[in-house]
Amino acid sequence: MVRVPKTLLVLILPMLAACKTAAPTKTVKITPAFLPTVRQPVQPVAAELPSELSQVNFSDPVDLAILQAQFRFKKGEDLYSQGVLKQARTEFDSAIDLILETAGNYPNETRLQRELVDVVARVNAMELAALREGDGLTDQTDQPAPIDELEHVETFPALIDPKFKKTVEDEVQEIAHDLPIEINDRVLGFLEYYQNGRGRGSMELGLERVGRYQLMIERILKEEGVPLDLIYLCQAESAFEPRALSRAAAKGMWQFISSRGKEYGLRQTWWVDERSDPEKSTRAAARHLKDLYQQFGDWYLAMAAYNSGPLRVQRALEKTGADNFWTLAEKKALPKETMNYVPNILALTIIGKNPSKYGFSVTPVSALETERVSVDKPTDLRVIANAINMPVEDLRALNSHVLRWTTPPDDPDFQLILPKGYAEKFNEEIASLPESQRILFREHVVRKGDTLASIAKKYSTTVVQISSANTFGKTPVLKVGQSLVIPISGVTPPQLASASRTAPTRDRAAKATATMARSVWYTVRTGDTLAKIAAHFNTTVDKLKSWNHLTSTRLSVGKKLVVSPTPAQAAASSPKKVIHHVKQGETLNRIATTYNTSVDAIISWNESEDLSVLHPGDRITIFLGDSN
Repeated sequence: MVRVPKTLLVLILPMLAACKTAAPTKTVKITPAFLPTVRQPVQPVAAELPSELSQVNFSDPVDLAILQAQFRFKKGEDLYSQGVLKQARTEFDSAIDLILETAGNYPNETRLQRELVDVVARVNAMELAALREGDGLTDQTDQPAPIDELEHVETFPALIDPKFKKTVEDEVQEIAHDLPIEINDRVLGFLEYYQNGRGRGSMELGLERVGRYQLMIERILKEEGVPLDLIYLCQAESAFEPRALSRAAAKGMWQFISSRGKEYGLRQTWWVDERSDPEKSTRAAARHLKDLYQQFGDWYLAMAAYNSGPLRVQRALEKTGADNFWTLAEKKALPKETMNYVPNILALTIIGKNPSKYGFSVTPVSALETERVSVDKPTDLRVIANAINMPVEDLRALNSHVLRWTTPPDDPDFQLILPKGYAEKFNEEIASLPESQRILFREHVVRKGDTLASIAKKYSTTVVQISSANTFGKTPVLKVGQSLVIPISGVTPPQLASASRTAPTRDRAAKATATMARSVWYTVRTGDTLAKIAAHFNTTVDKLKSWNHLTSTRLSVGKKLVVSPTPAQAAASSPKKVIHHVKQGETLNRIATTYNTSVDAIISWNESEDLSVLHPGDRITIFLGDSN
């Protein structure tokens, strides 16, 4: 991509505004399926110019078009990183449109071809990363996670009143606890934070919400054999909000990251994310905490490991020779967030068990009594709500783990949550309902200038969904007056790109990307070894290890391997190794996108590290140029 110095920004922007090419009668848009509707006001984002110096020929319309496309893409990238996905999609579309328009005037210009391939590949990488995390066109509205505030809390007030400490100690003695409660300056600092500081609102919200889930949570904690006081770990993580989403992409009441959730059986698909299922996530959290206690033999260390990962805590113990959490905290052997985590939960427990003593007068909401029904055919939530005479928003609130307006297709394990007493009505009205009445559709009459992408955007669906619901033949040609069926329930998930399939939008940009991609990939299956794969593709184990930068012959099912690289890849020297220092709010997906690689590749390069939870300052090894 063409790069320009920041000092030319003032000169360039007016020229770019004056150099826009006239829009053709029909444009082709890349519309990544991961971009949902924005539900909050957004501040404008100003794209920054790259810092690298280069020469730009301002009399060359191709150079200027590439430069303007860069501005648009960079602005979209900034919006994407902030989670402003709808506007990001608009900027990405605009960048690709500009390149395509210019390429129409200069069909033999290789610079435009290279730029097109680069932009489309980067957009697709972000799309796939978002889809892997279950963020593709989700219809649920996420809420901020209180745990994100933890790192900003100062837990050492200038002066702790000895009388306050004595009062707290006496009050703790009056209340039964099944978790050891230690009173020190860190704990007292958090008590002050929730009583008189910024944490009061979150505390009140949690004290109100806990009534909805307390009976269920305590039942499961008891069944799994962990302290009932650990319910306040849930208060620390999310204030009992099933839709809570942290900056680190942890989700649900118990704030599971994707990999840990899968480890404990929480399914995450394009349709559902069981990290937001209150009961299933509570069961998973209880089992995870029990496993951590069995590993460390101490509930404080188990809680610290829940926050920062067991490997990080284990290494801190080995490095310092400590045998308890407080020593690790004094030696600053853990991230700041983790050092705050345990005293925060203790303070929440103290207040939660005796709120009136600490100035809180909050009436908990009524307990939520529910029952589950199996739905093995895709059914629109609006159809269900109407059939059982229930407000659809109440049904969606109960089922925060359902990401779409529609239940998953062909999923015999899926269960819908209903208020207690509604299952019988559901079985009467829905069980015998024909499939044709389960999904909602709309009719769209094609107008002049319509494209599949613009129609999909209008109805918050995708080109793939529209194509699947209509018969276009080999080429989707639209005619003015043509009637299209629009599945607004979102029945068809977007198809992920693979070696034999392009991205969902079948346009010139996708074809250009497919043409340029020469590498052959193979997905590891159960029973595979490097030797078997090498023999099948007529290559050697050493070459496979070199092409994929493997440090051992160990393989994980689902990992993608390059089994036949491009000539340039085969001839290239070893990729450059860099150390990435994790910044605030970064996730593995975002880091992978930054370096144009994959999460699986990063994990394989850092096998000795625990990457389940990232903290600012963590060091991650990256091989530039690797395409894993």
